[in-house]
Amino acid sequence: MSEFVSKPNFYVEGKEIVISKSNALIEGGYDLSPAEHDLLTLAVNKLHNQGTGGKQVFISAKEFSAANKTHDKYAYEVLRETAQRLYERKLSCTIYLDELKQLAGEEDIYTIARPKTSHKPTKLNFRWLQAVSYEEQSGFIYLMFSDPLAYLISKTGEAYTKYDYAKTIDLNGFYTKRLYELVNKWKGAKPTNGNKHPQIIMALEEWKEFFGCVDKYAKTAEFKRWVLLPSIKQINEQGDFTLTLEQEKVGRIITHFVISIKDNQKPKKKAFKEPFRDADTVDMFTGMTDKDKTKFPAWQAKGLSDGQINKLKVFGKEFCDANSDKMPENFKGSYNDLIDYWALMLQNPNHVGGFKMTQELLSR
Repeated sequence: MSEFVSKPNFYVEGKEIVISKSNALIEGGYDLSPAEHDLLTLAVNKLHNQGTGGKQVFISAKEFSAANKTHDKYAYEVLRETAQRLYERKLSCTIYLDELKQLAGEEDIYTIARPKTSHKPTKLNFRWLQAVSYEEQSGFIYLMFSDPLAYLISKTGEAYTKYDYAKTIDLNGFYTKRLYELVNKWKGAKPTNGNKHPQIIMALEEWKEFFGCVDKYAKTAEFKRWVLLPSIKQINEQGDFTLTLEQEKVGRIITHFVISIKDNQKPKKKAFKEPFRDADTVDMFTGMTDKDKTKFPAWQAKGLSDGQINKLKVFGKEFCDANSDKMPENFKGSYNDLIDYWALMLQNPNHVGGFKMTQELLSR
């Protein structure tokens, strides 16, 4: 089984989906339908978090349905329809040539984050995909990203934005989803010029390029009425942010739109601090004392991470054979399928200790 099909249940019902997306994509310019935007967001995030490299990924109808909390029938229709259009979709974004790296003769001289040293902005125009296919019988869409997009995904750890995908499910319209991503990118910026809150300031044409509507809404009033105001209204109603729109003029001509961001999300509470307890007391769930836990690897106290589970798949046969007593009756999947079946137990510190050969395989 190839890498891009190795984790068919990456998005499952009830599991929080945290999107991690390159800032170059967040601030790029493109035009998609809401369903296409959702699908590509999930696919980009899946490839990044799988950590397998490359540029191939697939999204099953069941994954799309679970992520968006929709009926399976709708998910199948979305995948079938978008597969026919996605190959033609294009985007543009900006990365930066780091001139110091270039002078030093380094191989990778481009960066997503704007370097503080000497640099040049470089505009990229490219397709989202190199190939796309919808498998009707199996119910999944196969995506092969273009080389520039695969490059941006691989650089996500350099400059990226994170947000809760569930917060975007009820946002109607492509423009609103795009603005919500951009607001999340800028929400932590330091306010300037005496302002109380962070601001996004872009020229009119930059806003239109961002929303992929350069050739639409010839009148500025139409762009404001049909793109900016409805998106801001919907995000304000959603509640995470309170956005305020202002405009800058030269004479009577609007040159820039400014969006101020008030973040209404409460910071997460600090974890509850347990009262003092005897370090020699045996935990009723793990069977270990606090002293014992310090003698064992961290995964035994916290459970395995996705990366550690993926490493076990490299030695799938050995791991599954060693733990055959935990295999459900009449299981007919691959070794990777079985490890995915065990994933919730492997991530649970109360159960992971019952699996054999875990530390030995993780240490190889």
